[in-house]
Amino acid sequence: MSTVPAPPVPRSEYPSPYLRLLIVVTVIVGLNYIVWRWLFSVNWDAWWIAVPLVLAETYSLIDSILFAVTMWRLRRRPEPPPAPEGLTVDVFITTYNEPLDLVLNTAAAAKLIRYPHRTWILDDGARPELAAAAEELGVDYLTRSASWTNKPRHAKAGNLINALLHTDGEFLLILDADQIPEPEILDRTLGYFTDDGMALVQTPQYFTNVPESDPLGSQAPLFYGPIQQGKDGWNAAFFCGSNAVLRREALMQLGITGYVKAVEDGVDRALRTAGRVIRRAQRAVPADQPEVAEALGSVRR
Repeated sequence: MSTVPAPPVPRSEYPSPYLRLLIVVTVIVGLNYIVWRWLFSVNWDAWWIAVPLVLAETYSLIDSILFAVTMWRLRRRPEPPPAPEGLTVDVFITTYNEPLDLVLNTAAAAKLIRYPHRTWILDDGARPELAAAAEELGVDYLTRSASWTNKPRHAKAGNLINALLHTDGEFLLILDADQIPEPEILDRTLGYFTDDGMALVQTPQYFTNVPESDPLGSQAPLFYGPIQQGKDGWNAAFFCGSNAVLRREALMQLGITGYVKAVEDGVDRALRTAGRVIRRAQRAVPADQPEVAEALGSVRR
């Protein structure tokens, strides 16, 4: 995900021709099969069974085609360059009502991240005991100010927005309350931001209570692997809400863009309403008052 057009991707980073050949063959065979199913093999005498089945098969093919489009530009990024020195980083740990020991374990691990940074506990529950524990641990604590009273809070998003307004790090590492970061997480991610168009680096999640074999796919290797790589090739990678590093400038640009669009929409609605009012007034002007009609026409223009 970038705030400017992505730089050209070397051909070698795209998938092999064999993968693309497999994608083309799969789509052709799938379309051929689904056309045959609809035209020649549906048992209309038992349509209540046959039609739902072929609809499910059609949906499966559409899903497969969308996956194939994602994989078409699968991007395998090389190892990042070393993390530049001197960057300022804020590590945000978001929490609302999670157990204190859970939050503090995450905060203690975040404090051990090797790259210089500031660790913040963002407590949307405003718990005095957590504030005291954060001070004892030596990490920063932040909760919402009174200015949020009687305003939409927007849950975790609002918690992060509040933190953005009270911190100034160039980069943000966002963690949920139960996510233990590896000490080298910033060393392995900040190097990607030497590309000025890079806004987001999303890292995968690994569950410590899942066996290494992970027979059920709980670690989401498909999503954090090929799907994210494919979306990265289309310059559309997901931010999953946590365990990611973001460029503050990119977030602020998004905020400004959203604000400007909201203002434009408001002005557009006001102008349309004003136009309707003036048209009604023009229709009500007596025929013997052309100067009034002319004045209203000028206002409308």
